[in-house]
Amino acid sequence: MGFAKYIATGLFGICAVEMAVAAPSVPKQVLDNGLVYCTHALSVSLNPQTADAANNNNIVADQIYNKLFELSGLDNHVVPSLATSYFVSKDGKTITINLRRGVKFHKTAWFTPTRDFNAEDVVFSLNRIIGKNDGIFPVEKGITNTGNKISQYALFNEKAKNQHFPYFESIRLRNKIEAVTVVNPYQVQIHLVSPDASVLSHLSGSNAVILSYEYALQLNADDNLAQLDTLPIGTGPYQLKRYFRDRNIRLVRNDEYWGEPASIKNVVIDVSTTKTGRLARFLNGECDIMAFPDASQLKLLNERLPSVRISVADSMNLAFVALNMKRQVMQSVDTRRALALAINRRRIIQHIYYGTAKVAQTIIPQISWASRFNATAFDYDYDPDKARTLLANKNLTLTFWVIDEEQVYDPNPIKMAEMIKYDLAKVGVKANIKVVSYNFLKKSVLEGNDNYDMILTGWVTNNLDPDSFLRPILSCPSQKTITNLSSWCHPPLDALLVKALQTDVQLLRSLDYDMAQQLIIRQVPIIPIATVNNVLVANNRVNGINMTPFGSIHFRGLSLNGVQK
Repeated sequence: MGFAKYIATGLFGICAVEMAVAAPSVPKQVLDNGLVYCTHALSVSLNPQTADAANNNNIVADQIYNKLFELSGLDNHVVPSLATSYFVSKDGKTITINLRRGVKFHKTAWFTPTRDFNAEDVVFSLNRIIGKNDGIFPVEKGITNTGNKISQYALFNEKAKNQHFPYFESIRLRNKIEAVTVVNPYQVQIHLVSPDASVLSHLSGSNAVILSYEYALQLNADDNLAQLDTLPIGTGPYQLKRYFRDRNIRLVRNDEYWGEPASIKNVVIDVSTTKTGRLARFLNGECDIMAFPDASQLKLLNERLPSVRISVADSMNLAFVALNMKRQVMQSVDTRRALALAINRRRIIQHIYYGTAKVAQTIIPQISWASRFNATAFDYDYDPDKARTLLANKNLTLTFWVIDEEQVYDPNPIKMAEMIKYDLAKVGVKANIKVVSYNFLKKSVLEGNDNYDMILTGWVTNNLDPDSFLRPILSCPSQKTITNLSSWCHPPLDALLVKALQTDVQLLRSLDYDMAQQLIIRQVPIIPIATVNNVLVANNRVNGINMTPFGSIHFRGLSLNGVQK
């Protein structure tokens, strides 16, 4: 048994035993001299490449990993990170990227790197997420795929068939990139199928992390490739110390980090509580930062703790009702418009979000640069009388699914569904609510049993590029996937989305997206409800909070003052 496999088995065996009783307490010196960040439960995977497409909670990954690029400013400007520079060929189909030298991967109990970050790591990481790992793993000497023995490369690709990368699948990244190649140890090229102005933004998002190719080789040799996603190795300012599933994650400062070093040595990310539990811990001084507070709690916090710091930022998300175009009842555009007019969205904002969200007047959130150049607005404000006229006494009975899992864009889905049901009843539409789990929904879509008429859902993305917003939820290629829950396919919209990628001039692209939104609003495959603010609450020990438009913060920019908890 290889060393990595032994360590992994040992660590997860210990975790399993201890979780069966209780996760051990975090040492007091860590709590006193470190940062405690309380948030909701995380996915099992600590690799954001495999994170759910609609889940933007990558607070752990943002500390452990780096990407080739970061996003800067509201214009979605791409700036180098692990890259130092890049240039695009005249035909727009080749992106040449120069890489940073002297970047070290984490050294942990389960992995010791023997070399610095280089082009092989980039090619492996990008090829992995687009399913094009041909030639990544070397064929062992004297062994071919046609012989009795199988090469390490063939074994890897066989396993990779069962691996999914939901975000990149939702934007069809594998259809955008033809190949990723090494030019020299510190230069790579991305060869595109056609010019595409969105690719660099996708590679700047929190899902596009760079992994260690050397670590993957070691794990693959030990038949333990799954560890790549559960015991992470990155190049970021923090590295994993210990992880107890559904309890907490301990990070420790990476003292060999290539960039500006972090000020705080220890970070504990607590994922064990509900919103009420997080509030109790924050009030008791057990959390320095509380993420995703219930909107109704903010007034209480201001009253109880006048010195509390509440950070609010606009976000790239949308809560909406998807109308299932596979159902006969939704074939009438007048019916779809009537349903939009029947929903009192302002009342939802008041009673679900308590002022921490805005009524969605566009499909693309206003924070995106695409919304700054156009004037498209959703013109279906609450008008029950007009809704009744359009319905013409049809006496509709609709199956209304709601996913019983809170998200950034919907903190209380069942309550919102009940409010929508009430609104529809006032215009003569009976909505039968069916509460489902996300896993049930995925299975239903896969098997073609998604027999709802309408579903309460939403979308959140990790960059400000409109392509990552519209393509997953409304394009023809995504029609039969978990992201396009309206099952809508409209070729004129796809033509606009393709045209918008042919130039990198934002003004020209925004005009195409403006026309795309006008088309969507006329056809009403979805009913936009709200765009929700990201909110963080911190005590007065923490300095330097600078929240991104995607709700995350970089711990390396934080410091603690001398104020006691």
